Formats: sequence, structure tokens, C-alpha cells
Amino acid sequence: TPAALDTALAEAKAAGQPLLLDWYADWCISCKVIEHEVLGDPAVQAQLQGYRLLRFDITDSSAAQRALLDRYQLFGPPAFLFFAANGSEKTDRRLIGEVKPAQFAEHLARIRVEVGL
Repeated sequence: TPAALDTALAEAKAAGQPLLLDWYADWCISCKVIEHEVLGDPAVQAQLQGYRLLRFDITDSSAAQRALLDRYQLFGPPAFLFFAANGSEKTDRRLIGEVKPAQFAEHLARIRVEVGL
């Protein structure tokens, strides 16, 4: 729900921890590929150290979930949004669509300083 997402973002900010928001749905084939081939990759796992990870599951596509897509100006999953330790979204660092493990690990490495790691 929007309230649960706002709470998670506030908790990460209070902890001074960057947050990675993973937009996911069971019916999203690319999401399944990312879940199994990308997020489990050792290079990606190493770069994810220090992030608070949050998966936003929009499988049901409820009105509240669609409102969040609108709020973040997203069409649907898969998408990764990066929030710095101060709570601000790094909108220019979003990853939308399918991504390969090496590409994702490189992206995470490039933005470590920007998000406060």
C-alpha cells in the first residue's frame, strides 16, 4: 500500500540507509528473470551490501497499487528505484525493464557514493 511504502522509506531514511525499491509482479516474465538470474548473482549481491531492499509486489494491480505507479510515473514492472540515505530518490538512476547481471552490478557500483554508501 502507499502507506506501507511511505513507512518503509521513512524507516530507511531514519536509519540513514539507502533503499532499493524493486517493482515486481508474478505475471511479469522479466521480473522472474531478474529475480533468478540477476538478484542472485554474486557480483550483484556484493554491490547490494548496505542497501535496504524493498520489493513492491503489484501482482494484484489494485487501485492503490496503480496509484503508486502513477505517483512514481511508472508504466509497470520491472523497475528499480534508488533512494539515497537522506530519503531522496535518485530519479536519473532508475532502471526500467530487464537488465543483465553485469549491467546491474556496474550500475550499483557507479551510484554507491550518490546514495550514501
